[in-house]
Amino acid sequence: MLARIKLFLRKQQFQPSLCAVFVNPFYFARKGLFQAIQKLAPFIQGKVLDIGCGQKPYLSLFHTSSYIGLEIDTEENRSKKQADFFYDGSTMPFEDESFDCVVCNEVFEHVFNPDDFLKEAYRVVRGGGVMVI
Repeated sequence: MLARIKLFLRKQQFQPSLCAVFVNPFYFARKGLFQAIQKLAPFIQGKVLDIGCGQKPYLSLFHTSSYIGLEIDTEENRSKKQADFFYDGSTMPFEDESFDCVVCNEVFEHVFNPDDFLKEAYRVVRGGGVMVI
């Protein structure tokens, strides 16, 4: 029973229903973000990089051939996040044009050099690829 409650509360954090008004202090922002990502989900295809993936809360919305999560390399992120790769916050550990799509949400408030961050994200997405930021 406790496991079901935890699962329900976790889902309400990123895919909020009306019940989340009572359990999620970020309800309105997260509801809007979820709706936007849901609308853009059909464009997120192929090999996808989720920068700042956290717990990969939107993975179930996408139909991808590969879904790679990336996080800053910290002890806390290594223990609590579902990232497949970690990096130093400067250079992403991927070859140029490695991904068909890059997804990045709720990350920019943590970025100190947005221009450098965007150049690096642009470097790893293939020409003609999609970036959802």
